[in-house]
Amino acid sequence: MKPLKVRMETELAGLPFVCEGFHLNALKGGALNSSYRLATSNKSYFVKTFESDNIAVLDRKRLFDIQQTLAEKGLAVKPIYLSKTETFQVDQWLDVATLDMAGLSDVETSQTLASVLSTLHSTEVDAPELDLPSQWQHYINLIDLPVSAQQQRTLDNYRDVWQQACANKTVFCHNDLALSHVTYATPYKVFDWEYCSKSCPYFDLASCILVNGFSATNEASLCAFYAQSTKQRVSEVVAKVTTMKPLVELTNMLWYQAAKQSA
Repeated sequence: MKPLKVRMETELAGLPFVCEGFHLNALKGGALNSSYRLATSNKSYFVKTFESDNIAVLDRKRLFDIQQTLAEKGLAVKPIYLSKTETFQVDQWLDVATLDMAGLSDVETSQTLASVLSTLHSTEVDAPELDLPSQWQHYINLIDLPVSAQQQRTLDNYRDVWQQACANKTVFCHNDLALSHVTYATPYKVFDWEYCSKSCPYFDLASCILVNGFSATNEASLCAFYAQSTKQRVSEVVAKVTTMKPLVELTNMLWYQAAKQSA
């Protein structure tokens, strides 16, 4: 089979909005997926491939539709095209800095992320429910990981924690809100929606904390600003985020082991 980039170039060449003589320039990508700037004679687009689909089971058509809805609400860039085989997607090109390049203070960064998270959590979007225990089991099956009796008890306990949290409240979540996924310019736009879902908001906060490697001070600041934005007690937000952190750590650990296995 031809390499993905070759197949991608062939498909792009047949699209009406892609002019002859286009160029695909590689950008810094994620842990698995590749990203490109698609340059035509008069316009640029963002292209992302989906190598991570070897690990995660994702409905790319539904995710495309969710991003379209979010773009209409001003929260995401407009998706332009999903490939026939759902192995890459073309988006509107947005030439703006993201939070990781903005040079903000830690306090300003925490305040911005809290604002973005509270906005997302109050946005009505038709998205799938996150079945986290099934996701863990999927990763365990991929890496053929033997599970001891003690580890199974931990998994069962985490499953109960997750189900109780979701029984109390689920909202629309990003679940991978790195600084590089949020624009600095306002109104803020958010990128990389592949793990979005109806989920526990405090899992989303804990994911944001861990993916950005926040210190205890920055974590406390994020929780405080989020509590202020959502009119909750800071102690309540901190307690719920603390409960979710081990679940995020387990999810990330299993994902990375599955990614290593499939590399």
